[in-house]
Amino acid sequence: MAHVPWNAKFEDVLRQGLTGLGKDKAPAADVPMEAYGLDSMALIGIVGALESAFRVSLAGQVVIPVHTLTAGQLWGILSTALQPAWDESRPSAAGRRTRDLGPWAVA
Repeated sequence: MAHVPWNAKFEDVLRQGLTGLGKDKAPAADVPMEAYGLDSMALIGIVGALESAFRVSLAGQVVIPVHTLTAGQLWGILSTALQPAWDESRPSAAGRRTRDLGPWAVA
């Protein structure tokens, strides 16, 4: 089996939502998931399951048309959502709140 860029939890969610994906077959990262049975309703279910499983919000993030969306693209969207956001309430080394500084500023 070819190496896939995602983890098992992501693949489990895809397996539950992609009716055309065999039990022993992993989705290819660069093949539109439409080939595995993805339609707009299935995508809604997959996105909801991903949000629950990974405790993130993907609202407004999946902007690729459903007929061209690949597992690799969806993993990229999820991975971006999983990245920690800039913490504006974290105190800087000088004791000031970094809220007043951009993420590029050095305190």
